[in-house]
Amino acid sequence: MTSNAATPERNPFLEAVGRVTVAGANLDFGLHNLLGQLAFEPTLIQLANAEGTARLIELCELALKTYDVDMLPEDVAEVQRCLVRAKVLKDKRNLIVHSLYMRAEDGNGMEAAKPLRRTLGQRVTKITVAEMEATAAEMEAMQHDLFRAGWNARARQTGMSRIPTQSPPADEAAAEH
Repeated sequence: MTSNAATPERNPFLEAVGRVTVAGANLDFGLHNLLGQLAFEPTLIQLANAEGTARLIELCELALKTYDVDMLPEDVAEVQRCLVRAKVLKDKRNLIVHSLYMRAEDGNGMEAAKPLRRTLGQRVTKITVAEMEATAAEMEAMQHDLFRAGWNARARQTGMSRIPTQSPPADEAAAEH
């Protein structure tokens, strides 16, 4: 059966917000799995179910300090770096997902307006679709880092080989310097 209805035009802005939303959910999933690697404690893992990103990060930090996981110092440092990056990505995701949008005054891009607590004002941040896409890509890359950090955290206990950290491609490394 064919339809005479016109195909709706694709909206890159909405697609970018959707990618960030889905990548944020995957970030939570990765943090939950990391928690399971750091603390083989069913009660804590059950407590973490349905928790938000900030709480999952706190629980991972707690598990890192509390539970005796036989980890190399570089593995502890890698987990800590992942948690710091997760906090930054959480804030970027929240800006994108929980904002009201309007066209930028200069006509270039969008402005994300977030209401300020206990006041009538709003904090406005200029953001582009490309920046949203970059945030989603960062979150997707974070999935690999969280998996590697969790795997390496348990590698000594399980007798499994560690997953080495991949260095960025030569063109990215040159761009950073």
